[in-house]
Amino acid sequence: MVEALGHYRILDRIGSGGIGDLYRARDTRLGRTTALRMVARHIADDPGRRGRFLREAQAAAALSHPNIAALYEIGEHQNQLFLVFEFVPGDVLEHMIGGRALHPRRAVEFAAQIADALAEAHAHGIVHGGIASANVIVTPKDKAKILEFGLAAWTRGGAAREQASGARDATLATAGPPPSTLASMSPEQARGDSIDRRTDIFSLGAVLFEMLTGRPPFTGNTAPALALQIVQARPIAPSTVTRTVPPEVDAIVARALAKGIDERYDSAAMLAAELRSAAATLDARTQRSESAGRAPSPVATRRRRSRVRWLVLAVLTAALVAAIWFGRDAIQSIWKGPGIFDRLL
Repeated sequence: MVEALGHYRILDRIGSGGIGDLYRARDTRLGRTTALRMVARHIADDPGRRGRFLREAQAAAALSHPNIAALYEIGEHQNQLFLVFEFVPGDVLEHMIGGRALHPRRAVEFAAQIADALAEAHAHGIVHGGIASANVIVTPKDKAKILEFGLAAWTRGGAAREQASGARDATLATAGPPPSTLASMSPEQARGDSIDRRTDIFSLGAVLFEMLTGRPPFTGNTAPALALQIVQARPIAPSTVTRTVPPEVDAIVARALAKGIDERYDSAAMLAAELRSAAATLDARTQRSESAGRAPSPVATRRRRSRVRWLVLAVLTAALVAAIWFGRDAIQSIWKGPGIFDRLL
């Protein structure tokens, strides 16, 4: 393993992909940990591919958002092209789900954060094109961060999406199960059509569905079979799988996953606003439920009133006894003196 690349000291290898191997590295100048991606030779050594890759990387480097892993540097050392990203500790969202639904409120919050990131990128004219639970990291502070924004087409998932579109590559039908990143592919990607910002909205809808139910909205044993489901099948409402999903969130998922690109949310900012409105409704509903849970039951109320009545009776009885005791001399003098009728006469 390479020990250093320029002023970056390589610590360990943490992954690989279509772009190249990924390492955890130490920036010796700034004293920070980074994620360093060594760009594969089939990209770096091909002038056409290299030029396109560098243009897309430079556009991605302009993005600055708390829910996007920043691209710090595009460099080259001893003929090795590399990218330096923000190192994001945490769990991959796909692994966090692990076939189990997240709490609806938490799922909505993560989806809103991702939508915020998409809105920022779309404002810069950048479409991700490969949003999936596999390329989102959730930090220890519960912040969702999208990895390698703007470079999805160069990943293995991007290559698989390109091959699966229109089922042009028949070998994919026998190549085993499709990559998990294909499950959030949009209908236009599956058909090989052009994409825009609403493609990312569909993919985010698929990720939200997965968070809410523990499974993707579309399945298939092969990439072409999955692509066919994405194009033709209508997804079920998440609440049919997870009963705690409220109708407001069902409606958001349905619109995000609309087959027609014009039927989806027009912008990620609009989707983020809808998600936060649903989150506020969920919070208010939870508060009302907790308040109702703290209110005494009718039986408890009756018991408390009964205890109060007995307490009042006991106090009055004690007061009467005390009055009789302390006024006993006056009472005795009355009985020993002239009769009451004599006093009246």
